[in-house]
Amino acid sequence: MLLEDIKRARIRGKISYKFRPKDVQEKCPGFARSTYYSFLSRHMQGKEYKEYFVRYSRGIYSLKDDPVVNERSLLEFVS
Repeated sequence: MLLEDIKRARIRGKISYKFRPKDVQEKCPGFARSTYYSFLSRHMQGKEYKEYFVRYSRGIYSLKDDPVVNERSLLEFVS
């Protein structure tokens, strides 16, 4: 799942705290190009879908519950 790939990339330092769909596409390959853009925009705060991302400006996102900041999530991914 793309969300899990994004979290793993954050933990490994491949994606910075704030990222663009292009960054995700580069570091989490395997999905259609349009998927990166639509998934991020569809799952940001304020939309009807489950909220996974915070949007700072057009095309700039971060994880709502960043595993690098949240130690409990980090431990779940590392083990």
